[in-house]
Amino acid sequence: MSTAGSVSKACFVFKSKQKKVANPEDYFCHDTSDSTAQTRHRAFHTLWDELNTEIQILQSDLNTRIFDDLIQFTQNASSKFTFDPDDSTHQRVAYEIPTAALVTGVNMPDHDVMFANLISLVREKVSLYVAVLKSNDCPNVKSVMVKSITQLMGNKDMMDDSIDDGDNTTVNIKKINCTMSTLAAWYADKFNKPSSPKKKRSSSGEGIETSRCPPLVIVLEDLEGFPPHVLQDFVLICSNHLTDLPIVLILGIATAVTAVHRVLPHSVSSLLCIERFQAPPSTNYLTQVINKVLMTPRHPFKLDAKVFQLLLDIFLYHDFSVLNFIRGLQFGLMDHFYSNPVSCLCCPLEDSLETVKTLNHQNLEEMRKTASFRKYVESQPSKDQILLLTDDKHLKKVVADLLYSMDNYHRCFFPMLDCLHCLVKKLPKHPLGKQVREVYCECLKGNISETEAYKDAFSLLKAMSKDEMTILLHQCIDRLAQEDVPEELKSIPNNLREFVNRFENLEDLTQTVGDTTGDDENTEALPKKTDMHTLRKTLLERKKKKLTVYEVIRTDTVEYLNEICSKYLACPRSQPLHEIFYYDSASEIRRHINGAPRTAIQTALSNPYFYLQNPSLQGESNSVSPALPDVCIIYKLHLECGRLINMYDWLQAFITLIHTREGAEEEEDPKQPDKKLQARFIRAVSELQFLGFIKPTKRKTDHVARLTWGGC
Repeated sequence: MSTAGSVSKACFVFKSKQKKVANPEDYFCHDTSDSTAQTRHRAFHTLWDELNTEIQILQSDLNTRIFDDLIQFTQNASSKFTFDPDDSTHQRVAYEIPTAALVTGVNMPDHDVMFANLISLVREKVSLYVAVLKSNDCPNVKSVMVKSITQLMGNKDMMDDSIDDGDNTTVNIKKINCTMSTLAAWYADKFNKPSSPKKKRSSSGEGIETSRCPPLVIVLEDLEGFPPHVLQDFVLICSNHLTDLPIVLILGIATAVTAVHRVLPHSVSSLLCIERFQAPPSTNYLTQVINKVLMTPRHPFKLDAKVFQLLLDIFLYHDFSVLNFIRGLQFGLMDHFYSNPVSCLCCPLEDSLETVKTLNHQNLEEMRKTASFRKYVESQPSKDQILLLTDDKHLKKVVADLLYSMDNYHRCFFPMLDCLHCLVKKLPKHPLGKQVREVYCECLKGNISETEAYKDAFSLLKAMSKDEMTILLHQCIDRLAQEDVPEELKSIPNNLREFVNRFENLEDLTQTVGDTTGDDENTEALPKKTDMHTLRKTLLERKKKKLTVYEVIRTDTVEYLNEICSKYLACPRSQPLHEIFYYDSASEIRRHINGAPRTAIQTALSNPYFYLQNPSLQGESNSVSPALPDVCIIYKLHLECGRLINMYDWLQAFITLIHTREGAEEEEDPKQPDKKLQARFIRAVSELQFLGFIKPTKRKTDHVARLTWGGC
């Protein structure tokens, strides 16, 4: 009996195989013989966890003061609220809504993290009832009311109803009419009861006193994004229910407090009792991140000059977002461990020395390929060169010594960098910049002592007064007297103290240092024949300048400072095996972090195979092929035109190419082309106009203007 009929009608279940979860370590291994992939992967996660933890602590410390003030404001705002309508205090404060205007700055990507931390603190220390509103979710008043009331009444902690004994009624938000009257009735049922205050346990273990009237905190993260009429109506609605609800508003403002008065008329803004809170500027946060995370010997990973400057430029000239700067740092760290085989030694000194012992011949060959190590080998005697290139055991010992040297270099570099910044930060015209990051960037680019800015700075130091020089020396002594200074720098503070003592013991600044040369040299015969210019130059050279005692001491001090700065602030690229610690691929950062949409669009239109990976499109990037998509054909045809493009000629060229692809004969009547081809042409031209390559023009009928040139 045939079973075809039963099989066709049957239902079969095939259990899918369990999908294998990708292991991130596999992506670190380009070659199966690479034994350091797991080591680099673990080192990346360990180092990033340390950096991220320190960054979070810095952000928390930076916002502690402003958050404490906001918490105090929200606590005081609802302290006088009562359900007693006869209370005079309640009547007096019920006309204005307590409003905190938090000026956050224009660094919009960082606001989400700031408000998340603030809301968490408000729920932990003030009230569990917080509603968060964003402008893109609130186009009208109804959506504002639904969002706010849903968050206030739908809180899971409110569902517990711990104040009611035996009443386990759950609130169904979908059946509630989202109005302030509903919220007021619910709030009165919840808290207008003659019972003593209770405490709930917060996540930190501290008791939150759930007083009889906890405030209802409504946070508007981006005030400027809300429609003005929506804000006006919402403020009026809240003002009408102040006698029933202890409402507190927190307004996130990116520009200035005057934005409130621009959005709200005086009749509405007068209903707000506004107190201004200024968040720390993002530049302060960035300075803390750079000083405590990058410019420290505690963390071995460092950024090269080009990468560091690129991330700074993106921050200063694009978004002012520290969050994006941190993302760039994280990507650089990941790409450093992913693409650099020798990065397995980018870890604390003790761990790196242990890792050196486990390196095999292939890993050591990667060390030998680095440019800095080849330069180091060339500087060694011929016998040592042979050992470094052939003997793996000898190379391991040398690598260990170089790691010691690099660690000591970093421990000396950053304290001296701070000293140099103390010396130059207040100089006229700031030749080395005002911020320490500017001095650091100059050090990364090359030997800073050879730059013109450095020479100008020390020339200005030679013109300083006694008091100014003494203050600078004391600042350098205080920095070098800290505990993190290595033993090699311990003698510098003592030497600087000697210069300070010499400055303080000056008795007669008018005393001069005589010329030690004899009269014989000064009376040397002049040339018999010379012109006036040469004679004047010769006489000026013979004249010895007489210096005061202070000028002599000041010159000695500046020369000593120049000597130690030149010694300890050498360029990192001059150190052997600096590739282990310094990430220098600025092109990867620019390609992944600072995207170029115009370049991507141009690549897609000129070479669609790059994105579509269609074999029929391969090799067609330099010609106008009929196999290309319509918009690509239109784009390539428009590159052959001048400033103004004739639409009819453009259409005829497009139709000709399409007929070539389809193998059809040309139209008998060119004045009446196929309507489908016309529609395709119009759609492609509209897409090209949307992308910004052409625009309509009134200069000529049936023409469009071209907006891009040079193939871009």
